[in-house]
Amino acid sequence: MANLLEVLVTCDSNNTLWTSSIWDPHNGTNLMTYKGGGTAENRTACFIGGDYLAAVEKTKPILHIWPLNSQQTVQGMRFILPGKASAFAVTADGSYCIAGIDEKIYLWQIASGNLLTIINRHYQKVNLLKFTCDGRFFISAAEDGMVMVWSLAKVAANPEVELVTQTVAGQHDPVYIFSDHFLPVTDMCISKNGMHGRLFTVSSDRTCKVYDLTSGEMLLNLVFDEPLSAIALDVLELNVFVGSTEGRIVQFCLTNPPRGKDLLINSDDNSIIFSAHSKAVTCLSVSLNGELLVSGGNDDQVILWHIRSQQPIRVIRHKGSITNAFFSLNYKAIYKQDFVPNIMLHSLERTLENNSDNVLEIDVLVNKNNNFWPKYERSNVNDALKEKDLDNKNNEAMLKDELDKMKRINSNLYTIAIQKALDSTPLSTESPSYRKKKNNKNK
Repeated sequence: MANLLEVLVTCDSNNTLWTSSIWDPHNGTNLMTYKGGGTAENRTACFIGGDYLAAVEKTKPILHIWPLNSQQTVQGMRFILPGKASAFAVTADGSYCIAGIDEKIYLWQIASGNLLTIINRHYQKVNLLKFTCDGRFFISAAEDGMVMVWSLAKVAANPEVELVTQTVAGQHDPVYIFSDHFLPVTDMCISKNGMHGRLFTVSSDRTCKVYDLTSGEMLLNLVFDEPLSAIALDVLELNVFVGSTEGRIVQFCLTNPPRGKDLLINSDDNSIIFSAHSKAVTCLSVSLNGELLVSGGNDDQVILWHIRSQQPIRVIRHKGSITNAFFSLNYKAIYKQDFVPNIMLHSLERTLENNSDNVLEIDVLVNKNNNFWPKYERSNVNDALKEKDLDNKNNEAMLKDELDKMKRINSNLYTIAIQKALDSTPLSTESPSYRKKKNNKNK
């Protein structure tokens, strides 16, 4: 499996065999299964760095995390959420995670488990959460039709974290607020350029909207004749694939945009359509080489398409409707029995009221010794100390000589000053010397 560059990750609503599974997209071979996590919520399965696979259970407020080389969840630790989550996402480096619970967004630091903030700006249940590739921003979409762009640094950094309570939490301002959809947002995808790219959203109102994240403006509005449920971009971001609740997938080329912002797309036009699902399309993803498209639907099928020919090349049948299906890099940790994760996990806090007396200490173990201080041999150190003592003695002798010299100079100056003062004193008229001097003058 070392030559395999990418794998396919799927989850379905029937958890009798496994919660999540990893497949070889070239031959349909099952490479790894992860059990004991119930039914994974829609679009919540994701990797934590290159060490773990995480998914939120659909019926319970529990986050399940598996080491990549183990079929069982992490032992000795349970990740209890404040409520049943409908959306979940993790940064690419595995440092932070966010969960959408009802209309609130919870942000945690994974290594310490600290609940950093609770964002409460949506009016209805949060459906989708996604980070940008660099992890500096994340985007939320809800059933109220609103899409908000958040800065992770501004949301996570709170100078008065000890004073924050749940009654005053969530008073954060997003970078952008897009309220162009009037029905629930069902899916979205972000360019690999992050905030310098584009954002694509689809909704039950039969529209697909394209936004420029640099300026916050809507660039394009695609109107379809049926409700939309999934969206994906190809590798070069030249084509967008839109899935509908009727089971069709439409490919739209972004290199030939219309003159206006609004464009009506009908199935009767010369549009490229992938049609094989009998029910709604729930997941879409494009392979890393740009040749394959994977689609999952409520008809219990995962279909691999050849994009150029628009033909299905493989069907992977499941026991229930597909909740997660996406391409990912092939991590070596999946096949190692003695794999040791590098990312530290901690139980997640459920409230913001922290006791300031309870300070969490984290021991960081480093295998590499950092030579911060220079190392000297003992003989060199002794020689240096002797030289330093000799220099100190010489300096003391010089200072003593200078002090004696200054004392002599001050004494001579004092004597001369007294003599000058006595010589300049005038003689009194009553003194004998003055009368003698006057008589001599008269003579």
